[in-house]
Amino acid sequence: MQAVQLISRRSLDDLEAEIVTLAQRINTFEYEFLTLVREFDLRQGWKAYHFNNCAEWLNMKCGLCPGTAREKLRVANALFDLPLTSGAFQSGELSYSKARALTRIANPQTEQELLDYAIPATARQVDDHCRQLRNVQRETSTRDAERLHRGRYLSHSLHGDGSATISVELPRESGELVFRALDMALAAIAASEEDGADDETLFARQADALVEMARGYLAGGREKSSCTADHYQVVVHVDEKALRGEPEENSKSDLPIETVRRLCCDSAVVVVEEDKKGNPLNVGRKHRVVQPALKRALLARDKCCRYPGCTHEKWLDAHHVMHWADGGETSLDNTILLCSRHHRLLHEGALAVRRDGGGELHFRRRG
Repeated sequence: MQAVQLISRRSLDDLEAEIVTLAQRINTFEYEFLTLVREFDLRQGWKAYHFNNCAEWLNMKCGLCPGTAREKLRVANALFDLPLTSGAFQSGELSYSKARALTRIANPQTEQELLDYAIPATARQVDDHCRQLRNVQRETSTRDAERLHRGRYLSHSLHGDGSATISVELPRESGELVFRALDMALAAIAASEEDGADDETLFARQADALVEMARGYLAGGREKSSCTADHYQVVVHVDEKALRGEPEENSKSDLPIETVRRLCCDSAVVVVEEDKKGNPLNVGRKHRVVQPALKRALLARDKCCRYPGCTHEKWLDAHHVMHWADGGETSLDNTILLCSRHHRLLHEGALAVRRDGGGELHFRRRG
């Protein structure tokens, strides 16, 4: 058997240069592949195989899983209206990962500025930058939030070797909540261990933390407080003008703007003044949007979720009928209690609420 040579005689500088050059060539080939796929899709070449769409053809002929195939088609079609991005991609200067992120937010008016940012940045930085810019677009990011919520799932399976696998996908803010709970469980485990567990990996300790969370819940730790505000902290950054529905050209948000508005209904807020480069100039004091006294008054008045027919009495949020970012008062008259499900539907879903002239609440479906 002939031995395979794993280490060559070339220098590390030469090896690095070859890798970078090859990556640029791959970018060019990826662009050519997408342009061919776009034409094939437009000419409906996939119909000869009796498929429903081109993604199914890509799945069979090119070995792409359906989700990847659909994303390739989306990027290919979006690039048609982005000549500068297409040029940078075709030359190898822009990777597919960066081009994919840019096509989610760029238009012919903004793509040059986005390209100037994207080319020297890392793919992760470009992805985060484009996501934050997209999040302040109210209608677009609300559809994103709905899609992420619909796509949530948890699956589990038992294996013959005695192990079990749990897989879960959640919207980002829900995932952050789970991460905070895991951190708390990890801290509790560490505090109870005398000798520590230095020989165990972080992954193993996080698995122990998940089991500890389940054990605590089943042992009686599931008594839910009616107020969620001070049980955990998830920090979300958003431009103030975007929160008011008046985003500027470079406004950003960590989450879809309606998700942020939902979280801000009943949370703590810190105002940070920044210069044009994003450097903090002044940090204000943290203040509760809904003070404990008002929350107690809401609990005494509403007692449960105010959505018609809902009887949930725990984990209730204070919802502003007119959001405080739009000038609504944080008062008993302008706030109601909602369970987490109906609160999400009022912001990111298909519901709206208003008061009539007599002060009665009216819920309706949007659209």
